[in-house]
Amino acid sequence: MNVWMKIEKDKYELPVAVANTAQELANICGTNVHSVMSIVSKTKKGIIKKPTYIKVEIEEE
Repeated sequence: MNVWMKIEKDKYELPVAVANTAQELANICGTNVHSVMSIVSKTKKGIIKKPTYIKVEIEEE
């Protein structure tokens, strides 16, 4: 299961918005899904160090 979040860009990185899908998060934040997925991808590759959007993978038991 994945959880998509918009986080603050400070040292605490607290969640501002949380959603089940990238599309839901984009709708909540007023942006397009491509922007969310692009930032998450670039963060995973190490291009972006302080992301605005993240994807958290949660293991289901």
